[in-house]
Amino acid sequence: MISPTPRRSVPAAAFAAACAFAAALALGGCGLLEPAVAVMYTDVPELALYAAAFNGAQSRYRVHAVYEESVAAALSRGALRSRADASLVAGRFLKGTQAKAQYQALDQLFSELLVNQSAFYPSLLERGVIDGRQLLLPVSFNLPLVLFPSDLDASLADNFVIRLDELKSLGAAHNERTRAGATAKMGFSPRWYPAFIYEALRLHGAEFAEAAPLSWNPAGLEAGLKALRAWSDEANGGAAAEDDFKFKYLYVPPHRSVQEGRIRFAPNDSSRYFLIPGERRDNLSFRWLSKDGTVMVADDPVYIGIPRRARAKNAAETFLKWLYSEETQRGLLEEARRTRAMESSFGIAGGFSALRTVSEKFFPLYYPSLLGRMPPSSLLRVSPALPSSWPAMKDEAILPFLEEASGAAPPADLKAELERRLLAWQKRRSGS
Repeated sequence: MISPTPRRSVPAAAFAAACAFAAALALGGCGLLEPAVAVMYTDVPELALYAAAFNGAQSRYRVHAVYEESVAAALSRGALRSRADASLVAGRFLKGTQAKAQYQALDQLFSELLVNQSAFYPSLLERGVIDGRQLLLPVSFNLPLVLFPSDLDASLADNFVIRLDELKSLGAAHNERTRAGATAKMGFSPRWYPAFIYEALRLHGAEFAEAAPLSWNPAGLEAGLKALRAWSDEANGGAAAEDDFKFKYLYVPPHRSVQEGRIRFAPNDSSRYFLIPGERRDNLSFRWLSKDGTVMVADDPVYIGIPRRARAKNAAETFLKWLYSEETQRGLLEEARRTRAMESSFGIAGGFSALRTVSEKFFPLYYPSLLGRMPPSSLLRVSPALPSSWPAMKDEAILPFLEEASGAAPPADLKAELERRLLAWQKRRSGS
């Protein structure tokens, strides 16, 4: 009888050491085994909740969310590149000039059928493409809207949008003067809301985009400002009359001014409008702001990507596969309703889902006023890439300039004046 070949014995201590070494590699990563934990840096608080949901949905991988005030700013100054643990980044204004060198391509997620490419809004997905490669995936977005009394619904030409020219004529029709000649009601003025001026100029083709520090289409900017000044003169009797009315009457939230009948229309966007409690929106309706068959996506959609140096790529890709499932996003919406998180955050990651079917099929179940109101994807247009400093630049330099330039005494040379203000803003920001 031939004896079986004896097995080579492994001392217990050596076996334990090998297991400990393998565990350390799995968690820390030394190039031999990938970590099971993907660290996600994000400036979108809701994604921390989604990471926790992912961790509870399976046991193989973990995503640990770390909040960063501005992921785009951290990337632009190189702060995240020095953090070897970053395996996911998610936030706004991620597609800057350095994006090509920062993210790995995600096209294999489509080819391996981990993520359904055709499920996305095409214009949002395309904006994450750089040099023919999909480096960023859209997560969520918002849309500018105009709200008004619901009894105006039947007066509008379209069930989805309100055009700029339509807003001008319907607003003017609401104007009312007292016997003494004072303005008692004024339907709408773009100049009351600098953010609306900005949205109107985007629709006119101003095309603000990242440069050194910013580029724009001068013809679109000038055409849009000219149209807004004409709006003041033709519909409301001039900028002085609009300013006087604003000073006298517009001291409550815009939607309240509409409900009180003082004005007829007010601007808003989806991220804020649907946080107004339902009972306070009972007599309100809305349309998406439009011109020439276009609805501009708000300029801060949320994108997500995997850094080139990410060590936990399998964990990161598994999270993306989970996140971009219709079933997952329906569950996230249901959980938000159950926990009343919808009272403080709209939809998916603060906006509409970048998955077209989720926004069109599921959002109306949780936000009934969206039923029959989601615009066709063919109408949506996304801005070019904006600088990581855009929120501060916009609030501190762009909007004040637009407010002045749309008034009765605009700068003689719009391009030179905007360049001067941007330079002054940069100097203030740098402390020089």
